[in-house]
Amino acid sequence: MNILISIIIPVYNVETYLDRCIESLINQTYKNLEIILVNDGSKDNSGAICDKYALKDDRIKVYHIENGGSSIARNYGLKKSKGDFIGFVDSDDWVKPEMFEQLIDFALKNNLKVIETSSVHNHLVKDNSHNNNTILAKIEDKNTALKRIIKNKRFAVWRRIYHRSIIQDRFFIEGILHQDVYYTLDIINEVSQIGFFENEHYVYNVQNPTSVIRSDYSIKKLNSIGAGEYVVKNTTQYNNDVQELAKQYMFEFLTYHYDALYFNVDLDKDGVHRRNIRNTIKKYHNNKNFNFYSYLIVILPPALYKLFLFSNKKRIKLQSKISQKFRNV
Repeated sequence: MNILISIIIPVYNVETYLDRCIESLINQTYKNLEIILVNDGSKDNSGAICDKYALKDDRIKVYHIENGGSSIARNYGLKKSKGDFIGFVDSDDWVKPEMFEQLIDFALKNNLKVIETSSVHNHLVKDNSHNNNTILAKIEDKNTALKRIIKNKRFAVWRRIYHRSIIQDRFFIEGILHQDVYYTLDIINEVSQIGFFENEHYVYNVQNPTSVIRSDYSIKKLNSIGAGEYVVKNTTQYNNDVQELAKQYMFEFLTYHYDALYFNVDLDKDGVHRRNIRNTIKKYHNNKNFNFYSYLIVILPPALYKLFLFSNKKRIKLQSKISQKFRNV
């Protein structure tokens, strides 16, 4: 095929995982690739590893920029990309050899602009060897696709390849987490259908301790709080199932922040953020979309909810100790 796929990889302090990621890309069964490595000001040997591979494979383009976060690195890669289709890979993950061949083939046969694949956690696969499973692919309308994406929280952009026409001049919001929520929702709203592979082509690394998403709660995480309500506000045109799932997603998202702020009071000393979260949950909560924890946030005074939260944390910790004790017997 003459269709060029650009693959954009933001790179930051991932020397432990980077070789595996790049190797999985250069060994794809689909060869017409442009592999864009954007070194986002790494302080370890990641930049040197990128340069090493660029000398070995002329499909690899390396750019070194000042540290600004993954959204800035992705946007830089988008501006440099030349592909007819564009995909994203996180530098601590890897992909199975047949991923891009199968996705582009299905896209072209069915005239699709967005194609998504399932993923698997790295501890559930032995290696990144070829997977000969039967291809399980289908075409979904927007209601079906969004219902699945929201229900399973599958917003990550690395799950898909996108035709250039659908993401031309579309960039990631800089400086916030959960940027993929906005990006994915905006794109799905613009297409009539997408392709979906049940095959788990993408391998997600859950063991990277430097990942911002898996780090302790911080002001950066607090600044991403708008993503939950964005999903609700931008799915009002879909059927009731999608709208109710969007509210459930928002409730879980906001409850996480609400709880985290009680354990990190220095980020919300005057309680403004917690009051805003509580008011937002009240605004959307009704008997049809009952959510136990968000319901408690609504009905309990903040002082009582705090007591419940801390008591529940102690209970879980105690249960964990008891379970560990029995496992060691």
